Amino acid sequence: MSEETPEKRAKDVNKAAVLSARLYAVQAYYQATQNKQSMRSVVDEYLRYRKDFEIDGIKLVRPDGALFQKILYGVEERRPELESVIDANLKKDAEDRSVEPLLKAILICGTYELLIGETDSPIVINDYLNVAHSFYDRGEVALINGVLDSVATIFQ
Repeated sequence: MSEETPEKRAKDVNKAAVLSARLYAVQAYYQATQNKQSMRSVVDEYLRYRKDFEIDGIKLVRPDGALFQKILYGVEERRPELESVIDANLKKDAEDRSVEPLLKAILICGTYELLIGETDSPIVINDYLNVAHSFYDRGEVALINGVLDSVATIFQ
């Protein structure tokens, strides 16, 4: 049995903060688009007032605020390009149905991170699949996985 070192604990907390930032970004993007709010006002709301989220009674780790903002402002700036990439990478069977807003939020945030390439693609994809599992069953998660895998090959 190995002891947890301060370095390992710090690394685990950082990973959790990054995953939390991605979840918050998806939720904030969804909120901004559904309520037609400015990205700046939603970012401000999340950073000021939504620091202590709970899901199913489990308190989430505080998000990495810098990553949260980077994702949302980046998505806002490059939205047409991101939507075009997502549309081009949807499989034929998914093209006929509209992509519902929350699923689109996951895809657009994940695609942005793959596009900027600051984190290895498998890590980004895995985190967004974990986010997707919070909301969806296997079918939608598989669709997200397929699209993000396809997008990742473009930007490598």
